[in-house]
Amino acid sequence: MENDPPSVEVVTKEGVTYKVRRLTEVSQILPRLEKDRVFAVYAICQLEPGRFPHTRWYVAEGDTGEALVMHGTGSLRSSLYGYGADLFCMGDPASVEVILCLHPGPRYVSRLWAQVEHAPILKHHFRLVNDYPMVLRKSDRVEEGTVEPPVRRLTGADIGEVNRLYRACGGSLGRYRRERIDRGHWYGIYEDGHLVALSSVDATSPTYRVSLYGRALVHPKYRGRRYVDLMNTARRRDTDKIYSLRVSTLDTRNKGMQRVEARRGVRSTDIGHVLESRAYRRDLVGLASLVRRVLARRRAREAGLAAPSEE
Repeated sequence: MENDPPSVEVVTKEGVTYKVRRLTEVSQILPRLEKDRVFAVYAICQLEPGRFPHTRWYVAEGDTGEALVMHGTGSLRSSLYGYGADLFCMGDPASVEVILCLHPGPRYVSRLWAQVEHAPILKHHFRLVNDYPMVLRKSDRVEEGTVEPPVRRLTGADIGEVNRLYRACGGSLGRYRRERIDRGHWYGIYEDGHLVALSSVDATSPTYRVSLYGRALVHPKYRGRRYVDLMNTARRRDTDKIYSLRVSTLDTRNKGMQRVEARRGVRSTDIGHVLESRAYRRDLVGLASLVRRVLARRRAREAGLAAPSEE
């Protein structure tokens, strides 16, 4: 991540001139995200006061349209809020391409969130772990009641068991921190003295009342006991009245989860699709993007451009 980029960078690509700016105020960013609030839910969560200083936001404007790109710094402090080195892309694909050519983002992206039409551009800059679209859904159901046994709310004191379960299921290196559990909405079930199932809310914004549901995890030896039903019900009972917009993604290849939802009568509205993945940047050194930034800043100075004010 470069520090203190200039106000405007100018790029001409295929006869179209683009102006790229760094946005540093929430008031500049939120109206753009509100244009598609459901798709942008993960980015809205990153506007929370404790998280926002650990993000970088860029907008590109040209004749083809406008795009917004966010990089998460992946700093240790930001990871305590449940976020890592993220990448969010929204808007005109050609403008997204311009931003990524100048500001490619983290070498390793812990979570990529982008429109499906951005896939060809992203594959040029990154190696995607998952290149298939996920269904984007908005929850229409509000659960009543409270969390009941055998489910209980997890805290930082459970961190050892949380990491052990992730390692046992092969889905993570098991390096979550206790602060992340304390700050989030995590639920679990213990059997034989060990955590055997958990479910979490991936991202939340109490300020803007939006949340992104995570996925459930069950130890292979304890599957088939409807633990997912119990945990997700408890999670929703705790969070549905806090967050007015509740979004989740569904892997259409996961037939087991679809059967669970059908059995529970889950009421959700399918909004569209989203590209959600981990990713590795192809240009690890970033020399090409550095050269492009130098040239783009020179063009801006030659044109006498200054950052336009925003109300």
